[in-house]
Amino acid sequence: MRQLDEDPSAAAPDAARGTGAGAPDDDGAPTGDVTSDEGAPTGDVPPGEGAPTGDVPPGEGAPTGDVPSDEGALRESAPPDEGAPQESAPRGEGAPPAPEGGAPRRPAEGRLRRVGRWIKEHYCTIDVRTLGLFRLVLGFLLSADCVRHWAEASWIYSNDGVLTNHYHLFHPSSGYNFSLYHAFSSTGEVHVAFALSLFCFLCYFVGWHTRLFAILSFVLVASRDNRIVMIENGGYVVVNIITCWAMFMPTGRRFSVDALIRSYRERRERTAADLADRRRPEWAERPYVSGIVLLAILNLATIYYFNVVNKSGQIWHRGETVHYVLHLDRMVTGIAVIARELIPFWAMKGLTWGVLVVEALLVTWILSPYGRRFTRALAMGGMWALHGSFGVMMRLGPFSWFMIGWSFLLPTAQHWDALARWYRRGAAPRVVVYDGDSPLAFALMRFLVRLDNLELLRFEEARAVPAGGAEAAGGGEPRAELFEVRDPSDPADGRVFRGAAALREVVRALPGGRFAWPFLWALTLGAPGALLGVVSRRRDGIARYFGLTRAPRGRAVGVVESPSPLRERLARGRVIAREVVIAYLGLCAVSQALNENKSVPAFLKHTQPKFVQATIVYPRTLQGWGMFAPNPITEDGSISVDAITVDGRHVDPFTGLPPDLNLSDARGLGLGQIQQDYFNRIRLDRNKPFRKPGLQDYLLRYHERTGRPEDEIVAYDVYWVRDQCPKPGEIAPYKNEAIPILSYRKPGYRPRPGLPALPPLLKEASAEK
Repeated sequence: MRQLDEDPSAAAPDAARGTGAGAPDDDGAPTGDVTSDEGAPTGDVPPGEGAPTGDVPPGEGAPTGDVPSDEGALRESAPPDEGAPQESAPRGEGAPPAPEGGAPRRPAEGRLRRVGRWIKEHYCTIDVRTLGLFRLVLGFLLSADCVRHWAEASWIYSNDGVLTNHYHLFHPSSGYNFSLYHAFSSTGEVHVAFALSLFCFLCYFVGWHTRLFAILSFVLVASRDNRIVMIENGGYVVVNIITCWAMFMPTGRRFSVDALIRSYRERRERTAADLADRRRPEWAERPYVSGIVLLAILNLATIYYFNVVNKSGQIWHRGETVHYVLHLDRMVTGIAVIARELIPFWAMKGLTWGVLVVEALLVTWILSPYGRRFTRALAMGGMWALHGSFGVMMRLGPFSWFMIGWSFLLPTAQHWDALARWYRRGAAPRVVVYDGDSPLAFALMRFLVRLDNLELLRFEEARAVPAGGAEAAGGGEPRAELFEVRDPSDPADGRVFRGAAALREVVRALPGGRFAWPFLWALTLGAPGALLGVVSRRRDGIARYFGLTRAPRGRAVGVVESPSPLRERLARGRVIAREVVIAYLGLCAVSQALNENKSVPAFLKHTQPKFVQATIVYPRTLQGWGMFAPNPITEDGSISVDAITVDGRHVDPFTGLPPDLNLSDARGLGLGQIQQDYFNRIRLDRNKPFRKPGLQDYLLRYHERTGRPEDEIVAYDVYWVRDQCPKPGEIAPYKNEAIPILSYRKPGYRPRPGLPALPPLLKEASAEK
């Protein structure tokens, strides 16, 4: 990752940025060897990963590698009766003689295919449950990050802020700049833009029209970044990259509204016997195979590799980095302020070297093709520990949290199976007895079947109530409970749960239900039983309202129509086009990584074609990595404004408080990432064009924001206030200075009687010297 204080727009002109072209196909178009019915990839994955292999006899529960495909990637041509290349070919007249004392050599083509199969099994295959979990995490992070930016929208993204859209359109802060947010001008319009963005991110989170909203999410995050590149840091680049790669993944196959709707469409249960059929469709079980998996994993490992090799400075070697970082008051949180006062210097040295060791180990753990049950788990744990500590200690924006989100691409089928075994040990099977005469009860059972991935629930229709029975209210026909739950461990005299207890037992038997029940209880205000009772009493009216009185229509359970040959060819064409786009984006990423990282030898650096630069720059998917490299920042600083109001007061319009021109006594400035990065970038000489009119106009509108005429500003001086971080082993900063970078006096202004004259206009200086 680039230096956090470095403006990415100032990178070498030959180093282009980004990726983006080529929209992926829909969620039903995975890669790999797939059956024509399901569109899911074949099981060309390691046997230990919990997925079927391609080389198994028919009838063993896994399809062979040579099957028709309507949505998968290109198949490997295999000889009849075999899922892999033959060991040797028959020798003809022109065949080379076999080596003495041994079998004939394998052809080069066979070796290449075996290598390709090995790469596909170890690096191009991913469990669809992992993709579903990844979507949930990424969607949540995108939504939270959207809310974070929304809170700053008025001063950073609207025309009432520091950079108007029309000025930026004619003076772009980077080449190949495009942003949908340029279409929104006023604060109100920008709020609408962020509301629409949040809607898209939430739709992606729940998995509704997943592919569409994955593409829109990528366009929106890239547009938000391009709207004001000045505040971009490595975290924004990580968001752009991870959202770009997610576009090409079928993240809606599991744990999504799309998967639920597709399941309802393909399985129309009509009886309790249908509910007992737990066979899942192949599209929900088969692993996904594509080059995008390889690209995402390699890109993740590349980040840590360059983060290690680019940190070549003496401060890192001496173990002083953590000391300096914890004394950057513009970046640190309150927790870091406490930590730097309690952690001894020798421990900070150990933490510095520990960061390098962990980052180096993460590269090997992520890329290890063997023992992935352990190496991938170690990688996830290391990433959570490393970035979790960064996130709570420093205000780095989205970097730490989205790197943790990226780690959710690492779980394999073995991890899911181990998690299922662990959860089943603490869960109890239950029998759900539902009212067979209620369409609402049956609809609820159909829903529970789709949530019961551990198959701990069984379903039975309620027995007829004896004729002598009567409801508590009396006078009506006896009616069974909407549903009740029975403990099957004692069939003769098992416990029966009703009301809130029945709901609790059902939820706890579902995956993750033990942890979800307290939230459900709180969501119902502690009265789930009362709410369930209302639903039970009005079950017929609710069923009529939702149209549940009609018998399910459609195909029989488990029957899926076979696609036509034309549809198969079109699906294969889509997959080929997608994989070509992925390969192109991968080459662009490699080119950018070679050009942008300082540790790459000079002979590998090259001039990129214009179309590659455009591919990189527009979506801002950069590849320069090296946080605090080659050395960390040793100079702290921030913007402070000394503004004079019409009534003679001195105020800083950014804080509403008197200006502070001394950082030496600071214990953290409490600045958010957006504000502190804007302050750090606007002081740079290359960003002078954005001080006037952008920053100047924003400051002069201070009285409009406060609604107080007496807050009108008649003069101001903008300072870059800086000091040097304490020397290793010390705690006191030194060499505080205030450098004027922008000065203003209202033309023709005469102070009111009794007020002093305005001070003379200051000479602006460079804050980079």
